[in-house]
Amino acid sequence: MDRLPDEVIVQIISFLDIIDIVNLQRTSSRYLALARDNAIWKLICFDHSRSEALRRRQHQLQIQDPRLAELRNTWAALPGPNPTAWDVSQLVGSEQPRAAVDPDAEARVLRTRALANWEPGYPTERLDYYDEFIARHAPVNIGWLNLPGTKDDFKEATGLAVLHDPASTHAVSPLSDGSISVFDLSARTTHHPNGGGGRLLAHSAPGLLTGLPLTAAAEHHHAIMTSTGAVESVSINSSSRRGFFAVQQHLHEVDLTTLQLVSSKEYSFPITALSSVSDDMPLVVGTSNTLHLYDARDPTYLPPPSSGELIGGRISSHAMLEEPGPLSILHTSSDEIYVSGRFKSLLSYDLRSFPRLRGTIFTGAPIACLASLPYPFIPRSLDLLRNPGTSIAALQSARAAPGTTLMAAGSYKGKGSLELYGLPSIQTYQNRQTASSSKLFSVAPHGGRIVFSDGDGNLKWVERDAVSSIRTFNINDALAGSSSTTTQSDRSTPRGIWNSTAAQAPGQGDIVQKILPFNPPSTSPSHSDRPDTAQQNLLLYTGDGRLGVLGFGAEGRNPLGEDLWHDAVEEQVSTEQRAREDAERSFGETMRRALERSAEEVRFVRGLGMGYGGPLR
Repeated sequence: MDRLPDEVIVQIISFLDIIDIVNLQRTSSRYLALARDNAIWKLICFDHSRSEALRRRQHQLQIQDPRLAELRNTWAALPGPNPTAWDVSQLVGSEQPRAAVDPDAEARVLRTRALANWEPGYPTERLDYYDEFIARHAPVNIGWLNLPGTKDDFKEATGLAVLHDPASTHAVSPLSDGSISVFDLSARTTHHPNGGGGRLLAHSAPGLLTGLPLTAAAEHHHAIMTSTGAVESVSINSSSRRGFFAVQQHLHEVDLTTLQLVSSKEYSFPITALSSVSDDMPLVVGTSNTLHLYDARDPTYLPPPSSGELIGGRISSHAMLEEPGPLSILHTSSDEIYVSGRFKSLLSYDLRSFPRLRGTIFTGAPIACLASLPYPFIPRSLDLLRNPGTSIAALQSARAAPGTTLMAAGSYKGKGSLELYGLPSIQTYQNRQTASSSKLFSVAPHGGRIVFSDGDGNLKWVERDAVSSIRTFNINDALAGSSSTTTQSDRSTPRGIWNSTAAQAPGQGDIVQKILPFNPPSTSPSHSDRPDTAQQNLLLYTGDGRLGVLGFGAEGRNPLGEDLWHDAVEEQVSTEQRAREDAERSFGETMRRALERSAEEVRFVRGLGMGYGGPLR
């Protein structure tokens, strides 16, 4: 085997089972590289995709005996449990034999078209399909970050952003006591197998963002930090190591090296959204009624707008919004800014002509989150499976064209709405049927997939067509099954009014408000410090103020790595203290069940004797 050329070995590997390919990687560095050949894992991903499963099913139905097809269709028409329209459509086979057609050749052509139609990568994009297979099929694990504080002095995260250094990745989060915490999320490498481990690197003094003295009550800090409910309240400039934190009407600039306040600026209205910021892109500040380009040289407080207006336009550097409530601000690769919120249109601005409105895109639905993919939008008309007349060349030409795909997550008539918009030519696709039964809160590109969160605590992965489902995971399952590794998980698992767990009762439990994908950079480009190639983690910010890292791998594997310091601390806890905590937890569960039973009785008798029967909710 060692004398064979790489091409021959790769061809041999392509006939092995997945478990054998994985085991082969352990034999030598050469076989490790060959067994992770991108072409092999691309075909493996496709063979295990739902698109290929559907194609195989349709092919079997087409080549089946016409008498069997007639029998199946007759059975579908029998009275009894009514099959769905989809079931009936899948039972229809060929009515007559397909004469003068080579079934094998036709199957190869259809498979080639299905593969070209499914392929998530673009010509200029480098996707690692080994990582793709892991992210699509490996067990999902979540590790929760330890927020500073004790059980009696619990703190919540009120925002989240990522600070990228050349050699590390850090999570930056303001807390409910007005302080700022920095966590190490560096990649696992051969020299550092545990990576950053989610350890707390720095923590500022309480009240840094609220301006209250250290002696102020925790409730006062909490009220200030959570009054607006803004999710996009933190923005980080990684090159200058400056962080921008929105608290009510104030925007605070903080030096993340020293965690000292650099400047503060007050706006006329509460701040509801911040854009990303870098040396090439200015910070856009969205208040409840205005949009601003941040400039520290501007006045700290904006005067009321004048009733007059110059012929050449307004002299103000901010844009007034016709409808209040921006929730997400997105910079594209060009000089465009897109704003979404509680209004039913996307607002488009050009940095070169700000604050003049460049245009709008009507959505018909409030949009909670915007994200972008730096590749062109592929319209449904180029779907090779739904449109047999479309050629593979036309699809490949569309993939190679320049463009940007805008992803939007929101709600439409109470259901989740996942929407795609092609730029610069406005082409749209809106999935308002199968995305979710509840509102969507966040969306992000994740490898060759799209991931979004909904109001039931679900994280859902779909193909880049925004409709083909890949997998679903509920974070409340992780909360229910996790051990007490963090302060947050010591709290009881959320339960519904009928004593059901959060995962079983829609609308109960925690939700993911923000998703941040990150690929931690390697500490060295050399092979001696190779990064963990199977690490496609997501940083999560939940509605209950938790911070977590979601990863893929073996069942029960902590995406943060082994936290030896935490284990040592756990070993020092006395038996008496553990018994006392268990007693407190048991008492809390007893009181919870008593209150649940009382609430059930109240809801059951609601409306009795009043002349109407109120619904049980």
